[in-house]
Amino acid sequence: MSGLESGRGLGPEWRRVTVSGNKRADPMYRRQFVKLSGVTGAAGLLALAGADGGMADGGQGPEPSPPDPGGATCPTPSALCGFPSQSGGRYELWDKVQVCLGTRTTPPTNCLRTTSDYVVLNGMPQNSHNFLLLPTCRVSGIECPFIATAAAPNYWLDAWINAQPGQPSHVVYPNIGLGVNSANTRDQDQLHIHLAGIHSGIQTQLNAYDNSITNNPANWRNQIVPIWGLTSTGMPAPRSYRVLHVSNLNNPNLFMRLRDSVVLPTGANMADQALTVTPRLVGNGGFYVLNSEPALQTPPGQPGGTGTVDFLLAYT
Repeated sequence: MSGLESGRGLGPEWRRVTVSGNKRADPMYRRQFVKLSGVTGAAGLLALAGADGGMADGGQGPEPSPPDPGGATCPTPSALCGFPSQSGGRYELWDKVQVCLGTRTTPPTNCLRTTSDYVVLNGMPQNSHNFLLLPTCRVSGIECPFIATAAAPNYWLDAWINAQPGQPSHVVYPNIGLGVNSANTRDQDQLHIHLAGIHSGIQTQLNAYDNSITNNPANWRNQIVPIWGLTSTGMPAPRSYRVLHVSNLNNPNLFMRLRDSVVLPTGANMADQALTVTPRLVGNGGFYVLNSEPALQTPPGQPGGTGTVDFLLAYT
């Protein structure tokens, strides 16, 4: 599947899909976000290796209702954002999005939710903690400039809401992880946010670093910590991540935060970035936002970075 870095194995990146670059007439809308209350402590988290199972998602707040679908202008077709005519192969997820929207009839697709901004699909392998949220615009991936603008829907907030109890894509796992891979580590060229579990032990490590994790986006690029995740064979492996604490997933959207706080100040390439979100289970709650890239400059003694979220997320 995806051309992930050596030692990571095949990432369960399943297919992405998006819809054509037509303008949608609905006015831009705003969503009211119910702030995650947070769950104090990390007691009961399982050991890192060999302990990830399909458990309840650990009391991550009251059941929210999905917001009413809104509308936004899609990006102009381009090499960075993709072209609506692309189909098959690395664009199979895009084909699936169009099936959900009724503009295609194949391939057969189980559309869990369809709105004017996004669709939600099962990931592969199909289970209770592996789903995908995809734009209905043609958006190739994290490198598309459109997603880091005020005109773009808040796909991260949409993903979090759709991962909650009562939704067709409820992530049944001790804790939820949302993630987007870099351009070079994905196997589908349609933006998709993974709605998945996060490996046991990740939260424990983040708790240990909590006092030193910044909540100031201006400091995010320098807040680098090593986190041990799991390879596809279940073996522990460390990678370094820039970590930011945010109180909620409201605007500015996380793609914009990443661009303005990390990519532009460091001269990095947006296409090389991986981004993961998981709840903060200590203090006043909120979320941890983890960012990494293969060329991440780390402090002496720390492991290198990565362009894939697969070390952190549990799909199987």
